[in-house]
This record gives sequence, structure tokens and C-alpha cells, in this order.
Amino acid sequence: MADFPVPLDNLIKYVQALHPDGSPLDRVADAFSVSATLSEESDSLLGHFVDQARRSGATWSEIGGAMGVTKQAAQKRFVPGRHGDFSRFTERARTTMASARLLAGDSDVSAAHLGSAALLDPAGIAAKVVGRAGLTPDQVYAALGTAAPEQPPSADAAPAGLADLATDESGREALKSAVKAALRFGHNYIGTEHLLLGVIDAGGPAGVTLAAGLGLTGETVREHMKAEFAEIQAQRAKGTG
Repeated sequence: MADFPVPLDNLIKYVQALHPDGSPLDRVADAFSVSATLSEESDSLLGHFVDQARRSGATWSEIGGAMGVTKQAAQKRFVPGRHGDFSRFTERARTTMASARLLAGDSDVSAAHLGSAALLDPAGIAAKVVGRAGLTPDQVYAALGTAAPEQPPSADAAPAGLADLATDESGREALKSAVKAALRFGHNYIGTEHLLLGVIDAGGPAGVTLAAGLGLTGETVREHMKAEFAEIQAQRAKGTG
């Protein structure tokens, strides 16, 4: 077997070089940050080869066997939205997913469907972020080439209707990026804002269209998200004051 590309000694030296005069606690904080980055990269590495295996015709049972886990465990990790794995999605985000499914019709859910559906609820942070950017939902729908998203039959039915959700490659990448965006913000949930940011961060055609065509870049969305979070915190502080 070839030598591991990132030896532990190299990682230790890297962390020490971040703050040469740092305290032991500074080193712990730096090591935690580096380990989080490595964890994200390892997920991306494994996901890359899982995608290749799927394209080559490998079944989820075979992929699970190669990983030493069950078929269900492999699907749960690499197919966002299957097997009811929406415990960390907010109600609006779950409704977004159901709405994206309606938009997709007989096709798999794409990043464009997710980006449009994230704006379904005007009270959601994704819609507010778009408004802060001086844009309307209709401009986003037109740029992404989708119709206006539809409201699912009922909010209660939305999560249950996602058991057989199928996403194309762009949709899968957008969902993975949404999870990463939430982690970087330190959030333990996924909301409409993370889904919108995931579409842009994934860097596919939908994200490029929003960034280049409408100026809705990842940096812009993050800044507007921070402004929304600050307003929410201020309102909560007033309510408890």
C-alpha cells in the first residue's frame, strides 16, 4: 500500500505553524478546526468514489459491503432525503423539499428545483435573503428556468411524501453543500437559507447562473444571512428584556 498522503507528523507541524506562539488551548482550537476540515474532505473523497461506483452500475448493497456497513446505512449517508432522514430539516426546509419534488414532476430533483422551492415561503430566510439582495423570487425562477414552486398539499404531509425522493447529481451536490453550509455557521439544523446557499456553493449550472446572472454569490448570501440572524437575535432579546 502506498504511504498515506497526509502523515500525522505533517498535520501536527501544520497546526503548530498556525500560531507559533500560541498556548496549548490555542493549539487545541486550531487542531479542532483542521480536523473539521479533514472530516469534510474525507466525506467528499468517499462521496466521489461512491458516485463513480454508482455510475459504473454498483448496487447500494455492494457499496455498503465495500464500506463494511449495511445497504441502508450507505444510502442514508450518501442519498440525502431517503429513509426519512430529515430530522434536522426545519419544517420550511422539508416543505421546500416536497415543493421541489412537485416542481421536478417525473424528473429527479435538481439544484434548480431546490433553489426555486427554497423561496416558496416569503417568511423563510432564503426568501428574505433574496429580497435583501434586491431581487424578486420571479427573477430567480426565470434565471433557473423553473416555474413558480407549488405548495405541497399540507405541511404535515410534506415529510412523509419524501420517502421516495430522487435527486440528480446537481441536487445531491446542492444538498451536501447545504449540510456543509449549516456546519460552517455552527447550526444544528438545515433551513431554507442553507438550501439556497448549498445550490450556489455546489458550483453547478444553477449556482453559476444565480451568481453570474443575478449577482447572488455565496459571499452575498452569507452576508445577508448574518444580517437576518442578527435581526432575529435582536427581536428575541427585546422579547426577553
